[in-house]
Amino acid sequence: MQSRNLRGVVCAGVLALTSLAVLAPSGASAHSIQRLRFRGPHRITIHAQPNPIVAGEPVVIFGRLLGRDDQDRLVVLYHRAAGSLLGFVPVQTTQTDVNGAYEFSRADGRVDTSREWYVASAGAVSRVVNERVASLVTLGVTGPDNQAEPDGSVLYTGKGFVYTFAGNDAPGVPGARVLLQRQAAAGGLNDWVTIGRGTLDASDDFSIVHSFVIPSSSGGDANVRVLVPADGTNIASPSQSFSYEIEQTQNPKLTILPASYVIEEGSKDTINGVDAAGAGQTVTLYAHVAHEQFQSIATIVSGSGGTYSFGVSPVYSTYYRVTSSSPVAAKLSTGPSGTVGPTGPTGATNAVARPATTSAVAFVGVRVVLTLKTTATTINQGQSVTFSGSVNPDETGRNIYLERLNATGTQWHIIASAVVGSDSQYSLSWSFYEIGSETLRVAMVGSPENQGNATTPVNVTVKAVPVTALVPAGG
Repeated sequence: MQSRNLRGVVCAGVLALTSLAVLAPSGASAHSIQRLRFRGPHRITIHAQPNPIVAGEPVVIFGRLLGRDDQDRLVVLYHRAAGSLLGFVPVQTTQTDVNGAYEFSRADGRVDTSREWYVASAGAVSRVVNERVASLVTLGVTGPDNQAEPDGSVLYTGKGFVYTFAGNDAPGVPGARVLLQRQAAAGGLNDWVTIGRGTLDASDDFSIVHSFVIPSSSGGDANVRVLVPADGTNIASPSQSFSYEIEQTQNPKLTILPASYVIEEGSKDTINGVDAAGAGQTVTLYAHVAHEQFQSIATIVSGSGGTYSFGVSPVYSTYYRVTSSSPVAAKLSTGPSGTVGPTGPTGATNAVARPATTSAVAFVGVRVVLTLKTTATTINQGQSVTFSGSVNPDETGRNIYLERLNATGTQWHIIASAVVGSDSQYSLSWSFYEIGSETLRVAMVGSPENQGNATTPVNVTVKAVPVTALVPAGG
C-alpha cells in the first residue's frame, strides 16, 4: 500500500477521520499511550522489522486492526525520535485492507536514529515499539607513506610505523568520543580493549593515530575496530572489524618472512629468510600455537648468500622464529722453536662456536574455512532464509555471524548471530520484510587459534505479498 509522509504536520484529513479525543496527542508520553491502548470497540497491533538496524536501513511496520468494520480504516503512524522534547508526532498514514491489515513499507522514509513508534486507528492505540538504531560507522586504515592497509594486511610494531584509523559516523554528534579497540586475546569474543581515542569533528569525521607495541605473537589474534559509544541518539555503534598480522620489526642479522601471512586451513606455506653470516649456517625453525611454548621443528643449513626456506602446513595460527649458529674454524699459535731441541709442536685446530642469532617472530594466520548452503533465496515478504554449513578446523562453541552489506556497498554489519554446534556445524535464519534485493554473508571473527573468514556473498530477493499475508496469525 502507498503511504504518505506527514513529516510532523497533522494534516486536515487526519483530523477529519481520527478522533483526537481518543488518540493520544502529539506530545503524549509512552505511559499515557499505554493507558489508552484498548479503549473503544477496536484494538490494533503493531510489529516493526528488523530491529535493531544500522542507520539508513529500511524498516517495515505492519499489523492489524481488530474489530467490526475494520476495512478501509485510516491508520496513522506516530514517532518520537530519541532525545526529542517534542513528544510523539504523526509521520505517515495508510489504510487497512479488507481484513483490517495495514503496512508501512518503508516506515519513516529513512531511519537514522533510535525512536519509538505507535499506530492509531478507529479509536484504538497500539503498544509503543522501541526501534534501536546504530549509527553507520565507516573505517579506513592507512600506514606509513599513506598506504592503504585493508583487512588481512601486515602491520609492524614500533614508533617508526604509525597507522591512521579514520572514518565517519553518520549521524554523529560533533565532539562525541570514538574508541579504537583491539580484541583481547585472553578474553571472550566480545572482550575489546581500548588502545586509542579520538573525537568527531564538525563533519562527524574522526582520525586516530596509533603505533602498535604488542605483535600478534604476544597478543593472539589482531582484530581491530572503532566504537562510537551510545550517545542518547543511537545505540553503541561499532565499525566493521579488521584482522591484521602485527609483526615485530626484523632483525637484520637474521630475517624471517612467511611467503603468505594468511592462509586457509589445509593450505601450505613457506618460511624464508636470510642469515647475514652467509652460507653454511645451521638454521633451526621453532614454532608454537596459542598458549604453548616454542619447540624446535626442523633444522637446515643456509644456502648461497645465507638464504634458507622451510615448508610448513599449520592447522592453527602459528608463531615462528629461527635461530642460527655455526662452528668457526680457528688455529692455535705454533709452539716456540727450542734453542737446542726440535721445533715445538704446532697447536691443534679448535672449533669456536658463533653465538646464536635469533630472528623476530613471524605470525602466520590460518583462516577458518566456512562452507555455506542456503534455503531458497527468492522469497516472499516475511519469509526466512536459513544459512547453514560447517567450519574447519573444529570451532564448536564459537560465535558465528550473519552480516548484511550496507547500501553503499562499503561495510558489512552483523544482523544475527549463533553458536557453532556439535561437529562444527552452524545454522542461522533471518526473516526479510523489505522488498528488493540484499547481499549477505556468514562470517567468523578471529581468535588466538585461528583467523576469521567469511563466505562468498549471497543475494536474497524479497517479493511483495498482500499485507494480510504479512500479518501474523492473531494480529
